[in-house]
Amino acid sequence: MSEHWEEPPEEDGLTLGPEEALQREIEKSKTLKVDRLRLRDEIEKLKAETTDLAQKNHLLKERLSALGDPSSEPEKTSALSRKALIFALLFSFLGLLWFMARN
Repeated sequence: MSEHWEEPPEEDGLTLGPEEALQREIEKSKTLKVDRLRLRDEIEKLKAETTDLAQKNHLLKERLSALGDPSSEPEKTSALSRKALIFALLFSFLGLLWFMARN
C-alpha cells in the first residue's frame, strides 16, 4: 500500500498543513459560536418584545371593552337615523296630501 494521502485544496487553491487547517477550523468554530450567541441574544430580545406587545395588546383590548364596543354603536345610530328619516318622509307626504286635499 504505497498510496499517498494528500490534503484537499482549500478555497484559495493552496494545500494547508495540518496546523493551518486546524487553526482555520478553530477560527470557523469561534465565529460560529459568536454568531450563535448573538442570535440567541437576539431571540431573547424578540421574545421579550413579543411578551411586552402581547401585554399591551391585552390592556388595550380591556380598555376597549371597558369603553364599550364602538363597532355596535354605529349600527344602532344608523338604524335610528334610518327610522327617523322614514318617519319624516311619511309625515311630509301625509302633510302634502292634506294640503292638496284642502285646496
